[in-house]
Amino acid sequence: MSELPCDCTTDPLERLRYFSRQLLTADDMRTEQAYFREKLRRHNRYLHGWGVVCGCTVEPVDKAQDWTVRVCPGYVVDPQGDDISIDRCVSVDLKLGAIPEPCIVRWPCPPVGEMPGTGSRERKAYIAVRYAECHSRPVKVHPAGCGCDETSCEYSRIRDAFEIKVLWTLPDSHVAAHKDDEAWRDTLLKSPPELLRRLLTMPAPPCPECVSDPWVVLATVLLPAQDAAGAAGSGQAPLQVSYADRRVLLSTQRLQTALLSLT
Repeated sequence: MSELPCDCTTDPLERLRYFSRQLLTADDMRTEQAYFREKLRRHNRYLHGWGVVCGCTVEPVDKAQDWTVRVCPGYVVDPQGDDISIDRCVSVDLKLGAIPEPCIVRWPCPPVGEMPGTGSRERKAYIAVRYAECHSRPVKVHPAGCGCDETSCEYSRIRDAFEIKVLWTLPDSHVAAHKDDEAWRDTLLKSPPELLRRLLTMPAPPCPECVSDPWVVLATVLLPAQDAAGAAGSGQAPLQVSYADRRVLLSTQRLQTALLSLT
């Protein structure tokens, strides 16, 4: 898996200026890719925001696989502006230990943080996803010298992928987003004339900061009670899935449909 920065790029963007007989290197090609990628990330963050656009439902699996949930396909934009496409169902075992990297097998990673103790009243697990890049399609590289045994391989592609984890605490990005949503909700609850007046006279809001936490919570899972030994209770209560902590990003299509339904 390729290395990704933990925050957004703040350096001025540069793109190539082509001219005749120019010598181009791999660094030049990477700069060209980085320019358009960062432009798209800024577009997503500033114009659309972030959250779950569609799909990504989380459902418990049958009791034969206790403490296992299934993440269904969907589309997400993360707080850093990267879009995530989950193209197949992924099973997540909440008690799973070490597992392969997401680029080897599309699978969740070990839980992050400390699991709530046995005496905790609310034992929640947050199913979260983030963008990941995977190297793919290795090819042979021609030797630089004249030797016969200098053939090596390099990956020729980078595949857009995703990584799913179990978090025991709500990410800071979601805590801050909930406060912003509550402020906007108070404005939207005004009467229509007052709401329109506020929107027309409201100054341009500050640009949102690009947080270093890239996780997007898909669902909150309430864990069953445990006995003194730390194992699941004998009643085998089913897992309860809630979307109370999920941040939804309304697409233009959904907003148009909602407005047309009001006319």
